[in-house]
Amino acid sequence: MSTVASRVPTPRSTGDRPDAGELPARPLGPGSVVWYAAGDQRVLLFAVRALLLQVAHPMVGAGVFEHSVYKTDPYGRLWRTTESVNNQVYGGVRAAEEGRRLIRMHTQIKGVDADGRRYHALDPTAYLWVHATMLDTWRLMLREVGPGLTDEQDQQLFEEWHRMALLIGVRPSVLPSTRAEFEAMWEQMLPRLENNPVVQDLLHVVPRRPPFTPIPQRLFDAVGRPLLRRQRELVACTLDPGLRARIGLPAPTPAMRRRVRRTLRVARLGNRLPDWLRQAPLARLAVRRTLRDPRTRPEPVAYP
Repeated sequence: MSTVASRVPTPRSTGDRPDAGELPARPLGPGSVVWYAAGDQRVLLFAVRALLLQVAHPMVGAGVFEHSVYKTDPYGRLWRTTESVNNQVYGGVRAAEEGRRLIRMHTQIKGVDADGRRYHALDPTAYLWVHATMLDTWRLMLREVGPGLTDEQDQQLFEEWHRMALLIGVRPSVLPSTRAEFEAMWEQMLPRLENNPVVQDLLHVVPRRPPFTPIPQRLFDAVGRPLLRRQRELVACTLDPGLRARIGLPAPTPAMRRRVRRTLRVARLGNRLPDWLRQAPLARLAVRRTLRDPRTRPEPVAYP
């Protein structure tokens, strides 16, 4: 298997304005399920779970452990990741530019892990897996705390995710073309996910306090530890049982399930909020920028 993800074609352009029709897929637009889900602040409830699924992939975990600054610069890395996801989701025709940037950035992220296995960040299946966890997370958020998903809406979400994958350079030969193929790929990958130091850091280590804040680290830890404990409970209640056991999380107790259900019930109140309160500020800014682009086209059917 090739160890390099698909190269996103550089679109022909008039000046600096590439035509959306020259891209590998149609960019997402207003009314898309992904636009709704990715910018909803409640998706943060599932952020640790999403990151855990990503770094439990042997190649992704090794790359993050050896090359990431998640320990020394967690907030800088969070900012850059958020900016990248916003460009992929809300960037319109710029989503393909973000795909090319990601491929350039990950080209040199490779090596040999502690077990002697070679890894490369652009291995096609690893690159696909990171993108796949986004679909899983958006589905979970919309079903558990959002407006829900009908079968037609779930199909629309999958098709939008598929377009995003092509735009950011996922290799078509490994990309599931139907929901059934996606589910089969997901079930085949789950037994291959494994415990590693990055997984344990996500579950148990409170990050350093943000720079230039007057909050002492001890106080930041005192607040962060209970929040992280609640995240572990949500992960334990929503993760595949086999993977949950491999990473050392106990089976959910009845009390744990009640606390998680209560948290999700409160989060559902967000469905009553106007979009300007429900959406993350950076997502709103990205939406406004893309709506000013005359090449932006709305989705045929608007969610919800």
